[in-house]
Amino acid sequence: MKINLKEFKSLFSVRLIAVAAVCLILATSYVYSAMKKDITIEDIDGVKVVSTFKNTVEDVFEENSIVIKPQDRVSLDMTEKLKDGINIKISRAREITISSDGRDVVLLTTAPDVKSALGEAQIQLGEKDRVTPAMDTVISGATKIDVIRVEERIVTQEMKMDFTNQVNKSDKLDKGIVTVVKKGSPGLKELAIKVIFENGKEVKREIAEEKILKEPVNGIIEEGTRTTFISSRGQVTRFVRALKMTATAYDATYESCGKHPDHPYYGITYSGLKVRPGIVAVDPKVIPLGTHLYVEGYGEALAADIGGAIKGNRIDLYYESPKDVARYGKKTVKVYVLDKPRYKF
Repeated sequence: MKINLKEFKSLFSVRLIAVAAVCLILATSYVYSAMKKDITIEDIDGVKVVSTFKNTVEDVFEENSIVIKPQDRVSLDMTEKLKDGINIKISRAREITISSDGRDVVLLTTAPDVKSALGEAQIQLGEKDRVTPAMDTVISGATKIDVIRVEERIVTQEMKMDFTNQVNKSDKLDKGIVTVVKKGSPGLKELAIKVIFENGKEVKREIAEEKILKEPVNGIIEEGTRTTFISSRGQVTRFVRALKMTATAYDATYESCGKHPDHPYYGITYSGLKVRPGIVAVDPKVIPLGTHLYVEGYGEALAADIGGAIKGNRIDLYYESPKDVARYGKKTVKVYVLDKPRYKF
């Protein structure tokens, strides 16, 4: 088959164009592949891979509508050139509140943990200060951090040391009567007390050291066990207990009781009995009303009255005559609580 020169040139041109087109396509594909970069971006909402022809970190963020705030932190510089396969990590700032020294500091930070956040806020901790949550706590969202300032002070205080009494029973003393054979005396010690303050408020005290300045001296006392006495009439009388009391006297007059003879309750005791010799006023907290008594120098008596001034170990003895009242004055007497059933009013 014969091909003329003109046909040959035409056929060659077509083939050349085809080869050139293929080369252009291959070159374009190569350039495209060379310029395209696959980038991994780690953000708060997860990890994603993007393909881009952009040149810098800032460009790829803009291309993908990723907004970076001033407080956010990016693992690469925003102007850094992109390379295929590169990984970019975005740490988003979280709002934390640090309560310290009486004020709250609000901070937007990318600090990974409490310790780093305190450092960023330039908050110094003393040796004994505490922080909640703990220093190694990971910050994953809005967080409240409390700095507790701890201060310890040592104060000294003197304290008495109680003494004890050796108790000896004696049948030579009436039951209820106590005598001191040897007087005891308290000791003295010095305490070093550690006082702990948190944010200026005292929260705890504990004894750090104790030093004895003076040892206590124990005493000796005798307690009576005798339950009988000889009355003024020579009778042996049984009693439950004996008391030493301050005795005074009163009568039915206005000067003693504050009532005139025409008063409806003139001469009437608190218990409702009419006054008579042998009626006495007591403090019911010491001697219950209705108790039968024997009063030294007065005789048998019945606790049936009370008085505004009769408190504690005091007793007021009734006499008919104001002269006898004046003559009696004030005395210390022994009062026996007799072993008899209580009088029922």
